[in-house]
Amino acid sequence: MVRTKEELRKIKKQKFLKVSETLRVCDSCEYRGLVMTGDSSQIKELVESICGGCPNYKRMRSVGDELWHTDTNIEAILEKKQEITTQEILTLLEEGVTKKKIREALGIHSAIEFREFILTIANK
Repeated sequence: MVRTKEELRKIKKQKFLKVSETLRVCDSCEYRGLVMTGDSSQIKELVESICGGCPNYKRMRSVGDELWHTDTNIEAILEKKQEITTQEILTLLEEGVTKKKIREALGIHSAIEFREFILTIANK
């Protein structure tokens, strides 16, 4: 099942809502005052040392990392599977999408076969 851009955006919105929920938990945390003080150059280390073991913090970091590394346009192209155009493949490569990820989306199992395919389209 290929997901549309709209469906991918909805998934992304749900992830933002999860982050929002975790922030509400953080707002009521007894350590909030400790984390929100200090100079900004040390805040990351401070937060990690105080909040690093908290399951809520871990959940927020996990969802945050997913959001940070998610581009709806790139996901929509990858969702097209074998329908990805040559130009879209070149765009994915320019955007830094790994060859493995593109190869998997296209359903090409052999890295050698994919390399030959890339050379063919690059020479067009």
